Formats: sequence, structure tokens, C-alpha cells
Amino acid sequence: MKCHTYNIELLMPCFCSGADQGHAEIRASSIRGQIRWWFRALGGSSLDERKVFGGVAGTASASSLLLRIKNIEAKTWRLPQKLVNTPESYVYHFAKVSGTEQPGASGPRWTSSGSLGPQTTFQIEIVQRAPLEPHLQRQADEAIHCFLEMGSIGLRATRGLGSFTCIERPLSKKSLDLISTKGFVHEIRSGSFASHELIAKEIGKLVKGTRKVEGWTINDKKSTPSPLGTSSSPRQTSAVYFRPIRRAGESSLQLLVFQAPDSRVLDPISRKGSVIGHLSYPPPMARRW
Repeated sequence: MKCHTYNIELLMPCFCSGADQGHAEIRASSIRGQIRWWFRALGGSSLDERKVFGGVAGTASASSLLLRIKNIEAKTWRLPQKLVNTPESYVYHFAKVSGTEQPGASGPRWTSSGSLGPQTTFQIEIVQRAPLEPHLQRQADEAIHCFLEMGSIGLRATRGLGSFTCIERPLSKKSLDLISTKGFVHEIRSGSFASHELIAKEIGKLVKGTRKVEGWTINDKKSTPSPLGTSSSPRQTSAVYFRPIRRAGESSLQLLVFQAPDSRVLDPISRKGSVIGHLSYPPPMARRW
């Protein structure tokens, strides 16, 4: 049995909950789901996924990985007061209205108790209960490491919310090289940001500008199917992930953007190629590691 404990600090607000959407809660099952996503996105087969994470279809099998959440030190934050016609609305809007259908109303998550603020800290304990075949061990380790270095938790994770840094696994060139070999495309945008408010505005500008340039507009509350997701038919998440990061020893934030392989995460109608390198609003600059 192997056990590893990782120390986590949120860089962005996190909208995470269980049955009670008005009470923020970091759940081990949600994190396990994120690691499974990485396992699939990195090319793991459904059969291998079942061997690592278990399953209930057919003959039920238990997961080889047990996750626990420990020592949460929650921080509060000030929710944005104005979102109409602001870049930040492209980041926060669905978090604000989730759980309500009343026009103009805020949902149960949009309260001081419905989310966790930046600088919230906690620990993730990952216990491997049984040995895995060598190729499965490698795949599982890669998925865990990518989650810890480039993952996020909760609602609107594709737009940067719930992003965190892991003391034991800061973002590394090795992991960026790994996802490149697995069909991902990525860039680190130029510039640095002193606060989560500024980086949320940056993400919103990039989403809005790219939609406008590419013609992926929203009409009658429906958006054109695209790698940025949000299409109503078919309902589609984004293959493009905006990921605020903080390098070891630094206080400011930078913005990593990566796009998962279309064939693994997108409906065929939404596959329009990579937008990395073409994210638009002035200045359209980015730098490699």
C-alpha cells in the first residue's frame, strides 16, 4: 500500500458542493472524477480505466485508489458585485445563476458560504490499495501528476475557477512535454497578474475576443458549437482550459491555456481544430516555457 499527501492552495475562487449547493464542500469523489478525466484525456482506454478506478457495470470492481480530503482551512472572498457586460461575466456567470431559473436572480452558490476563496488550503491524501501492472501504474501516475500540476476543482473549471497550486507538484516542463506527446496543445500567455480578479478579467477577454473573431457567437441563448464549449445542442463542455498558475517561489500569477485532443473530449460537431495560438484580443502574444 502506498500513501502520498499533497498540500493544496487555491489560486482562484472555487464553487464546489455536494447536495447542498449553498455550502462549499471539497469532495474526494469530485477529485477522483478529475483524475479519471486526465486518465482518459491522456489516452487511457476504458478497460485500463476500469482496472485503475473500478466500475459498477457488469461485474463490479473496486478502485485501486482511495482519496481523502484533510485539514481544510477555508478563506472567504468578496464576490463580484457587477457582472453585466464585463469580461468577468464569461468566467463567473454560470456560477452565479447555477441552481435558479428566475431571470436576474442569483443561485444558491452565489453566497459567502457557497464558495471557497483564494488562499484556501487543504490536503489530498491518495492511497493506492493494490499494486498495478507497470503500464497501468505509469498511466495512473501521469494522470495524478497532471491533475496536481494543471488541474482544478468545481464549477467552471474550464474557465479557471477552482485552479490551485500543489506544493509538492508545481507545474513542470516535464508535464507540459508529456501532454504535448499525448496530443494536447498549450501556451503560457505573456505577462503576470497580481490578483485573481485581474486574471479572471484576462480569461474573460480571451473567451469573448476569440468567440467574436471565430464567429462562435451566441444567438437566442445558444452558442455555436466550438472547442470553447457551451453549445446547447449538443451540450458540450470546453476542450480549452484556462489555468492560472503560480510558479515556485513567485507571488504573481500567470495564465496557462491548453486544449485537450478533440477526438477524446469533443462531440464531432464541435471539433474545429486548435485555438491555441489564435486566442484573440490585443495583444495576441504568448510564450513557451
